Order: sequence, then C-alpha cells, then structure tokens
Amino acid sequence: MGTVRDALRLPDIRRIELGYGWSVAGELAGTVSLVVYAFGAGGAALVAAYAASRTLAGMVVALVLAGVINRFRRDRLLRWITAARAVLLAAAAAMAALHEPPGAVIALAAASSSLAGTYRPLQAAVLPWLVRTPAELTASNAVTAVMENFGALIGPLAAGVLLVVAAPSAATALAAGVLGVATASLARLTVPETPRLAGGAGHAIRDVTGGVAEFTRLAPPGGVAILIFAQTFVRGALVVLIPVLAVQVLALGESAVGWLNAAFGAGGLIGGAVAAAAVRFTRLGRSFVTGLLLWGLPLLLLALVTTAVTAYLALVVAGIGNAVQDTGCYTLVTRLAGPRAAGRVLGAFEFVVLAGLATGSILTPLLLHVFGVRGALALLGGGLAGLALAHTVRFMRLDRAMPAPRPEVGLLRDLPMFAPLPMAVTELLAAEAEPRQFPAGTVVTREGEPGDHFYVIVDGSAAVTVHGVPGAPLARGDCFGEIALLRDVPRTATVTAEQQLHTLALGRAEFLTALAGSRASRAAADALATQRLAADP
Repeated sequence: MGTVRDALRLPDIRRIELGYGWSVAGELAGTVSLVVYAFGAGGAALVAAYAASRTLAGMVVALVLAGVINRFRRDRLLRWITAARAVLLAAAAAMAALHEPPGAVIALAAASSSLAGTYRPLQAAVLPWLVRTPAELTASNAVTAVMENFGALIGPLAAGVLLVVAAPSAATALAAGVLGVATASLARLTVPETPRLAGGAGHAIRDVTGGVAEFTRLAPPGGVAILIFAQTFVRGALVVLIPVLAVQVLALGESAVGWLNAAFGAGGLIGGAVAAAAVRFTRLGRSFVTGLLLWGLPLLLLALVTTAVTAYLALVVAGIGNAVQDTGCYTLVTRLAGPRAAGRVLGAFEFVVLAGLATGSILTPLLLHVFGVRGALALLGGGLAGLALAHTVRFMRLDRAMPAPRPEVGLLRDLPMFAPLPMAVTELLAAEAEPRQFPAGTVVTREGEPGDHFYVIVDGSAAVTVHGVPGAPLARGDCFGEIALLRDVPRTATVTAEQQLHTLALGRAEFLTALAGSRASRAAADALATQRLAADP
C-alpha cells in the first residue's frame, strides 16, 4: 500500500485517476438509464441493439485511436473526448425528455458510449510517462481498478435512485453532468511530451495494423487476446441479461437494474483493494487468470441457484474478479509492449474489448431463446472459467519469463538528476545509452576538448584531474561529462580509467531532452554541475 500512496502523491496521477472514476460513473449511470429506456421502448431486442451499436461504433473508434494516439497530446485527447461524451449524452437526455423517436435517442447515446472506450487505453498509455518505477505502475493500475469500480458503484446507484422517482431521461441528464465533472477533473492534467512518429495516413494505417499484430502476439498464440475477448463477451452478454434477470426472472422491478450493476461496482471496490495488496510485478499473469476465474465461477453458481441473494453475491464476486483481472492485464500488456508501442497496442486491446462486448450483446437474445436465462448463465460462466483454467500454465510461465527492468535503468534512477523522471523516459534512456568500455590508462574525457557525451560508470573506477590537480575519484554509479553539455563549454576536467572501465554513454541530444522534460531533473543536474565547478581549483 505504500507504493499506492507514493503514486497518488503525484498530482497528475490523482487527476487522471479521479477523471477516470467520474468518467466510469457517468458512463454506467447513462448505461443503466438507457437500458431501462430501451427495455421499456422495445424490450430485450432494443437493449441488444443499443449495446451492439455503441460497441460496434466503439470498435471503429478504437482502431482510429490506435492510428492517432502517437500524433496528439494525450492529455488533450482525454479532455476533448470526455467533453464530447458529455455533450452527446446531454443531447440524448433532451431528446428522450421531448419524446423524440427512440432510434434518435439511442443513436446519440450510442455515439457517446462509443467514445467511452478511449479513456482506459489512453490512460494506460500515459501512466508509464507519469510514474517512476514498475511498482508504481502496478500500484497506479490498482488505483485505476478502484476508481473504475467506484464509478461502477455510484453511477448505477445514482441512476437506480433517480429511476425510482423520475423518468430515464432525468437519469441520463444526471449521467451527462457527471461526465462534465470528469472533464473538469482533467483540466490541469499535463502529460510529458512523448516520442511521436512521422505523420501521414500511411503511417497511421501501419500503426493500426502493427498494434493489432503486436497485441495478438502477446502470450502466444494470442492468449491475452483470446481471454480478453471471452471475458468481454460475457460482460456484453450481462448488459442484456441483467435487465431480463431483474425484471422478468426475479421480479425485482426496473430500479433493480441499477442495484445489480451497483453490486458489481461494490465488488470492484473490494477487488481494487485486494489488487493493490496482492498483485505484484512478478504475478501479473496469474492475477489475470485468477480474475477471470472469479468472473466465470459466480455466474455458473447463479445458473444453479437463481435467487436475488445469489444474483447480488455473484455480481459482487465478479466485480472483485474484474478489478484483479484488470490490474494484472493492463500492467502486463503495458510492460510487454514497452513505452514506445504501448499506445497502439492498447488501442488494439480496446478494439478486442469492444469486439467482445458487441458480440456478446448481439448473441445474447439468441442464447436466451435457445437456452433460457439459466442455460445462458451456465454457458457463459462455465465457458469463461474453462478457458481461464486452460491458460493457467501458460501465464504462469509468462510470469517467470517477464522481462525485469534492465540493470541500466536502476543505475540511471539512482542518479538524483534522473530520479524524478517518469519510468518510460528512464527506460528509453537506458535503451538509447551506448555501452562503452575503456582499458586502464585510457583518457575518457580531456580537459579543454569539446564534449558530446554524458557517462555513467557501470563498473570500474576513474581518476579525475583539473589543471593537473587530482580530484575525487569516480566509481560505479557515479557520472561525469554533464558540465560541458549543460553549460555548452569545453570539458572542465580530464577523466582517466584507473582500471577496466565500463560505462553507459548518452549523447548530447538524448541527455538534454530527458532533462528538459522535468524541472526537478534539470535543477538536480545544475546543482551537481555547480557543486563540481565550485570544488575545482
């Protein structure tokens, strides 16, 4: 939990997490109110049409996102898209209140919901540029799971309460207002500039296809994609099953649609706390599979014992599983993809999510017709649990093979000038650093000569002289060469390898670009340069 507190001390982490919580609350309040509206206007068929239309449109949006995510500032994308969702949902509420045709109301609501799936991949792509360590990344994803389920609890609860005393249009208007709050939460979010690819339509298309290909290769052959599709298929089916279960099977009334969705959110809050305490960098694959089992098994139980109490308990446990699964899966995908490819891979991830939601929503009326409610629940829950068990060994192997952070990253992070940098920046620096070795007696930098590299000592030691006067020797973890780059002056000292010297060398552009992204890093580098200049004879 200490790592969670460390992550939440970062203002931009708090902003993006809070924005996500309100975004989910607004989306699910709108979903509950629109499902009730659609069920009243056209039954399960119109509910399925609403669910399918918003997810099919969302699939197109996800592909577009994969192509443009590296071409725009992600903080601005989050603000623009969240504001657009609020406006579209407010328009749907107004149309419903004016008794306009249901098709028009559903179209506006579906357009708003089709954009909802952009928040999580954008957030997941942004987090490595805001946190500082893999542990903070895992902790931030656990916080995301808590915020998601905070929204999944209060959104349906608020909608359920309002539906008791008002029409669905009022609940939809409330949801639009909550999305407005989410937009306001993101007002001061600032994401560091990330590497951009050259523009052009051809490159955008290549990003889309490349992102899909890279995502399907994770946990080969396509294990992550298969399980995510299966889990979201079940979630899409529940959008249709919950109102049928609440109104027709359990006879709990329309407001129970909100209460049952809120039970899922309550479970997610518990699951977020569990994930924050239990999910570790070395257990991401196992956490993913465990979460899927907690999704499938309760639905199987509900098929066997179909009562109101079992329904609420099953959705609470499924919510716990959802939080554990999300924390493990999003961290796993982000780490396997790497900071440069994470954006397009997560765009492809969201495409698969929405494909599963759409397919589940479309096929559920057929499943209900053929198998009934209990049969559909048994098929969905048992199928998901079976798939998760079949992939357990593969994901345990993946945990053991998970690439640990490179040792170079640790060396760079131990330097005060690089410690404040986001994890993604430090990893990119480590990847760009050039290993250089110098035999004993070799002059690495010579006083008065131009300087074009910054060095970090990996192993060995070096002697330092200024105007022929010996200075403090350098050893593993020390650095040198920063003064010439920071002050744009010739080398101020001669550094000579005392024994075989292993270093990491960063070019001028890479070094200065990294420091430019953080005032704290630049200040630490300037302080070191000033200290060394003051100590020179």
